Amino acid sequence: MAEGNTFHQPRLIIDNKEIFDDISGNLTFRGSNNLNSLNVTISNPYIQTSSLLLKKVKLYLNHGNDDNIPIFTGYINSVNVNKNNISLTCQDPRLFLTGKNGEKIVLDDENNYDGYSLGSFLYSYIEKNINTSTNKVIGTDMLNDTYPIVTCTGLRERGTIYDMAKDIIVKAIDTDTDFQNPLAYQFDIIEDYDVAQLVIKKDKPFTDKPSVTFSFNDGLKNYTYNKRLPPNTANYEGGTFAYTSRPIGRSNIELSFQEDGNPISRAEQRNIAMKQILLENQQENELKITVNKAFHIALGSIIRLNVDDSDIYGNHRVTGKSISFGKSCTCNITLNKKPIKVSDYITN
Repeated sequence: MAEGNTFHQPRLIIDNKEIFDDISGNLTFRGSNNLNSLNVTISNPYIQTSSLLLKKVKLYLNHGNDDNIPIFTGYINSVNVNKNNISLTCQDPRLFLTGKNGEKIVLDDENNYDGYSLGSFLYSYIEKNINTSTNKVIGTDMLNDTYPIVTCTGLRERGTIYDMAKDIIVKAIDTDTDFQNPLAYQFDIIEDYDVAQLVIKKDKPFTDKPSVTFSFNDGLKNYTYNKRLPPNTANYEGGTFAYTSRPIGRSNIELSFQEDGNPISRAEQRNIAMKQILLENQQENELKITVNKAFHIALGSIIRLNVDDSDIYGNHRVTGKSISFGKSCTCNITLNKKPIKVSDYITN
């Protein structure tokens, strides 16, 4: 729809038809392998609601310029109607791989993906069971793999394909690039002209060149953060790992290990505890910033805060994002959320 404010003109497309009524809502990117979601309210309660469920939705934010690629592509999974408007809840195409819309499968000794890497596991399932020659729901053109490669060998479960994939991806942690700063992987969606692409992303090092710099003179409106003492001591059944001399005090985490049929040596437990502590110490603060630019910044991107506060000055990683739109538009970005648990990463 077109608004009087030419700086901000969001457009909503449902099933290839543009909605010209007033729209408002919230777009949320939670990260950590969670699905992206869109909640949108349309000021016309007379849209044919019976045919809306699982229809394809595209949102173009058009914040400051005309977008060629949507900021969100997804499918409607909930409709709420009252006398004044209609509200839709939508999720990105991964909803067809999980939850009530995802088909549950059983992997056993006869039906399994032994020998498949994580990327080929997803590619094979999606192209065989989700996409068709006339309707591509989830893009696989950009689907890659992790390094080190993790495989589905030995995977015997009953559940949805995405839940299985999330259990596997936590096993992929890159410590070869920089052991002191291990890098984790996560699933994400990259928007394309027509089909949203499923990808596997590795965290970017904090030393990378920032995608964008925010200051109070350039894009930054406000910030809040919780300062925490990162763990420096990991306790596990086999012993204790202490990181540095702990000059500002002791901060503990407790790790437990699921053996999954394989014995875990004390040395391996210590190695996992060390990786977890190193991951935790990359991210001392949990920040939220409110900005008026760079609304399309991707999860995992490195941004720089040019502020007077020495506790948060410098580079940070984008871990979540929420955008409210309607008559005006605001964007809140979450930075440096607590990392994944390395104790989930058990090498065979």
